[in-house]
Amino acid sequence: MRFILADWGTSRFRAFVVDDGRIVDRVSSDEGISALREGQHRDVFLKHCRPWLEREPDAPVALVGMVGSKEGWRMAPYAQCPAGPEEIARAMIEVEIGEGRKGRIVPGLSCEPQAGAVDVMRGEETLCLGAGVIDGLVCLPGTHPKWVEMKHGRVARFATYFTGEMYALLRHHSMVGRPATEPEDPAGFERGLEAAERNSGRSGARVGLLHLIFGARAAAVTGRLPSAELGPYISGLLTGDEINGAFGLFDKPREVTAIGAEERVALFGRALARHGIAVVTKDPEEALVAGIARILEKRSI
Repeated sequence: MRFILADWGTSRFRAFVVDDGRIVDRVSSDEGISALREGQHRDVFLKHCRPWLEREPDAPVALVGMVGSKEGWRMAPYAQCPAGPEEIARAMIEVEIGEGRKGRIVPGLSCEPQAGAVDVMRGEETLCLGAGVIDGLVCLPGTHPKWVEMKHGRVARFATYFTGEMYALLRHHSMVGRPATEPEDPAGFERGLEAAERNSGRSGARVGLLHLIFGARAAAVTGRLPSAELGPYISGLLTGDEINGAFGLFDKPREVTAIGAEERVALFGRALARHGIAVVTKDPEEALVAGIARILEKRSI
């Protein structure tokens, strides 16, 4: 299958021509959704993709990510979990590109990971569908990490964590991170993971994450934690707490498939290794292309 794909996030616009699972052409810019006003999206898309549209008159056009948000080209209501390629394909909405050509916005997903809770994703569902996981857990480390339970090749449910953004707030915009110095000592990451493990409740002594966060500052100002270890310590503490939460919600697996930036996936692998869990990595672009292909194959359903 040959198709045109625009992966349109908050800060970046990326587009690809895909042929039989391979990216054969690409373009990118900093014209993410946050940089645009209402009514600008079509012009930006055409500025970058018009030559492809002319050369590929029969290629379907898929748009994924924040392009379907309230601030995007057109609001695409979330499809409900559990969902596979068929349900997502049926929930895609069309936008007019020009000269009768239409693009289809992938809607994203919503779910209730536990009673009374609600969670959403836009774009990550395509990565999960392209991860090659039939039954198991997929994790997408990053600013807002997501843990996704796959059953029979479909997204059964998922949970999002505030880990990356909370780290940025604590490290750079709070009294907790103020004593931190650079260059950082990565040993602090392991110490943070250990603190989170002690707080998991398995030993019966659980004081809560908020207490441990303040304890990071207290340890730094009293000299019990070297200032060079403080930043990695906060990262390890938050990552470890995320894993505690995920294993309280999902069955603990033997392996997890991780899709994300290489550096963050490596840290995530170190954290899971402490639990005896292997990490299988999947390239984000490969997962994106494979996931969109699965959805487009069902677009007539």
